[in-house]
Amino acid sequence: MKKTLLVALGVALAAGLACAATEVQLTYLGHSCFTIQSEDGPIIMIDPFASYVPYPALPQPADIVLMTHAHIDHCPTCYGETTRYLGDPIEVKSWDSLGRIQEGDRTVTDDLLVRFIEASHVTASGGGAGYVSLLRFDVGGIRFAHLGDLGRILSTAQLTALGDVDVLFLPVGGAFTIHAAEALTVIAQLPSVKIVLPMHYYVKDITPWSEIAPLADFTLVADILHTVVDQDTSQVVINSDALPESVEVWVLDFLE
Repeated sequence: MKKTLLVALGVALAAGLACAATEVQLTYLGHSCFTIQSEDGPIIMIDPFASYVPYPALPQPADIVLMTHAHIDHCPTCYGETTRYLGDPIEVKSWDSLGRIQEGDRTVTDDLLVRFIEASHVTASGGGAGYVSLLRFDVGGIRFAHLGDLGRILSTAQLTALGDVDVLFLPVGGAFTIHAAEALTVIAQLPSVKIVLPMHYYVKDITPWSEIAPLADFTLVADILHTVVDQDTSQVVINSDALPESVEVWVLDFLE
């Protein structure tokens, strides 16, 4: 009788833990801009673009806006555009008056702690300029990292600061960021990563900079090493109990 009761309690506990898994919704708005929201949590927007980059999704509601650097495709308010998101969000700019990243952990709200890590925007070929912030934060038991306009593969210090990452927002288009081969190196540098979301690539009739490579330049080589999944949507839901066992590159449509 006691054994039966213990088994029943174990099954109930396991079922309760499964139900407790928090779903997190990701939405791709285009370029390097995503929103992230856990159940009943705040809408976190990263790197909204100014109207100069004419993806159709903005404006969108946001409760918190994180920006990796002060360029027009990542910080619209830096160029006087104050209507690119709806509501009255907390804006978090990660740089000082000289453009250097203010590194370290910052409590944005009681539920959101963000680690800011400085990286070079300048690529090995001399593209890009200045510095960008790499962002690391946890939502719904999932650790996210957004690498902004990363110009070089990650240093030992940056890898240490990032730690174990589950979901990686990764620039892949080259010219002003790392290119496809370097992006694959960065994935290999972060062995804990399960989901890679490519960003900052060329889209015809939208991206103002023709030097940036299209997404296919990355996915064709990524498919040799990893599973590439075309999600055929701009929104996906994930939770910490349902992450892939090995790296998957998730291609999202941008929201229209």
